[in-house]
Amino acid sequence: MEYLVRTYIQGDYPHICRIERDLFGDYGYSPIFIRQAGELFRETYFVAAHGDDPIGYIIGAQEAEDRKEAWILRIGVAAEWQGKGVGADLLEPLLESFRKKGAKRVRIATSKRHSPVTALLQSKRFEILSYEPAYYYPDIDRMIMELLL
Repeated sequence: MEYLVRTYIQGDYPHICRIERDLFGDYGYSPIFIRQAGELFRETYFVAAHGDDPIGYIIGAQEAEDRKEAWILRIGVAAEWQGKGVGADLLEPLLESFRKKGAKRVRIATSKRHSPVTALLQSKRFEILSYEPAYYYPDIDRMIMELLL
């Protein structure tokens, strides 16, 4: 089955909200953020779509004070599409967009446990920068990974 990676469009909104909820539950982004990200991060919000149906997404942003610094805010791939290269295909246009916009470093806060996302990032030369206890809430630790562009 084939899919296309493109920038986010408004029609993607309900699909992205569903994927976000399915993947992240109570710790997911609110539907308000998902919608506003389409306006705020138009050039760094990519969607993988199978036909008209989004199957994955990635949202990135550059820091306001230092455009050389960028972050991957979220990457999510519907469960039935995981392990098929969708995450890697979403990552490439985001990194290219950051390069074109002058970013020199990309970071992401991800789970400390080894996961498919960690493996994907390491395959793309991301390195572990630090481990941060209680990064989110009092009990959610995170690993900060970075890629120098």
